[in-house]
Amino acid sequence: MNISEYIKDTYGTMYYVTDMQKAASYYKNLFNLSPEEESPGWTTFNLNGHRICLHATEGDHSVSHNGVLITNVSQLENVVAELKNRGVEFVKDITEVCEGGYSADFVDPSGNVLSLFEYKG
Repeated sequence: MNISEYIKDTYGTMYYVTDMQKAASYYKNLFNLSPEEESPGWTTFNLNGHRICLHATEGDHSVSHNGVLITNVSQLENVVAELKNRGVEFVKDITEVCEGGYSADFVDPSGNVLSLFEYKG
């Protein structure tokens, strides 16, 4: 299976934040943009097709100092199964993250998190 055939494009880069209001205000002022989406748990800013995504931390999830690349994929279940067969370590199995949207997160050898996302509408 050639995984690249299932990757449609990148959605954006996600940053975990401890204070959504403060973080959203910072990015509003930094880019002089209004949010594309805005809620207490998730806020996005569209930078000419690439999104800066702010995700409020939950529970014991620590704030990463690296961004998380989010890729839009088709057939998320098949992609995850293939990557697991190759020994890829997933830190979050397929989870519904919004109505009709599912993601799974894995780490590279250095511990950087990458996220696969599929919107099934």
